[in-house]
Amino acid sequence: MTGIICAMESELQAVLEHMIEEKTRQVGQVRIHYGMLDGKKVAACLSGVGKVNAAMATTILCQDPEIERIVNVGVAGGLKEEQSVGDLVISDEVAQADFDTSPIDGEAGIGLVFKVDEGLVEKACLAAHSLNIPYRIGGVATQDLFMSREEDYKKLLGRFPESACSEMEGGAVAQVATAFNKPFLVLRTLSDVAVHNDNPLEFSEFAKMASRQAANVIRAFCALI
Repeated sequence: MTGIICAMESELQAVLEHMIEEKTRQVGQVRIHYGMLDGKKVAACLSGVGKVNAAMATTILCQDPEIERIVNVGVAGGLKEEQSVGDLVISDEVAQADFDTSPIDGEAGIGLVFKVDEGLVEKACLAAHSLNIPYRIGGVATQDLFMSREEDYKKLLGRFPESACSEMEGGAVAQVATAFNKPFLVLRTLSDVAVHNDNPLEFSEFAKMASRQAANVIRAFCALI
């Protein structure tokens, strides 16, 4: 069974629209929806925004012995000039970009990086190709920060220049899934691009569209599992 974690209600609803729901289970504030997505068993839940919320939801899912893999799906901000709203980022590594113990550990204390299961990356690429969605394999940078200032962008890219997108949950999902020995994948559809001048307008207008596209990708992905 695939565990699917969404940060925002629009992201979860876009997935649930295509699910045949069989049951729900409430653990604390996390409601897990069990059912079938394109013929495959899934468990989908809303984590809420931010790393602590994502870590709690991932921990709950990972304690279910039927969950074989974790997929964190949703929207993110692109970090490259050549990217466009609607593009897909398929993670090959995920970084806790705002983790910083460098005053005592030097450069080794900047960021926690987690490698993504190569088999899941391959299936995600096949899913994107089948939907004819532009995609990039790259790093996902996680911070408890919605980047809106130029200095935020410069700081992140100075430390993690290969990052393809920035968001607020993937690093926590990666760290918890790794601790439970569950393979994981982070999929992000771009709702805005940090280096575009109309960035705030892009997010408000395209977040729902990006959520729907992310749901289509997870459907195609699950069909390949």
